[in-house]
Amino acid sequence: MAEEGGATDVMVKAGSDPLGRVVAFLRRRPWVRRLLSALSVGLLLAAVGLLGYPFYTNLYQDRLQRKLGHQLASPGLEEAYRSGTLGTGDALTRLRIPAIDLDVVVVEGTTASALRAGAGHYVNTPLPCEAGNVGIAGHRTTYGRPFNHVDLLQPGDTITLQTPVGQCTYRVDQAPFATSPFDTSVVANTHDAMLTLTTCHPKGSARQRLIIKARLVGQPAPA
Repeated sequence: MAEEGGATDVMVKAGSDPLGRVVAFLRRRPWVRRLLSALSVGLLLAAVGLLGYPFYTNLYQDRLQRKLGHQLASPGLEEAYRSGTLGTGDALTRLRIPAIDLDVVVVEGTTASALRAGAGHYVNTPLPCEAGNVGIAGHRTTYGRPFNHVDLLQPGDTITLQTPVGQCTYRVDQAPFATSPFDTSVVANTHDAMLTLTTCHPKGSARQRLIIKARLVGQPAPA
């Protein structure tokens, strides 16, 4: 009778203890334990993937940037630049912003594959240093995150574009501002020689676009 009473006490405690009920449930259903184990592994792999993805993209962009740097200095690229036959993903210009310690080779095009270089030129905008509104898009949190700190730019900061045929300088003329990702007017052509940088905003989100506007210092290069 004492033993029966002890077993009854255990059952009562398990019934009144939520954790005990869960343990008892899992003991009776091995398939649930296996399902939870698989789910835990899946969540762990997903977490590792989320943490490792930026590292992988940065490593990829670093190797690609070295290759693009050599391409930018090649005679063949200069010829393609002058003849207007650059292809998507080809090196186009080196972008330097001393205020945020930025130095990145910008490629032609803003496709997903082109932007793995970190920054790409909007193909429907003028070439660097020419008259009009030159548009360049860049990643902010992946693929080297070249535009990670463009929100810190201030009026008066300089931006240099070095192409295979020359170099020019732009000066930021207004504070960075956010707009809709569907607002294409920011890269529309202008009469003045301008440079527009675009990137995702806020960091880690594509909800908006952060825009930096700069004006050419000096005369534009001939088209």
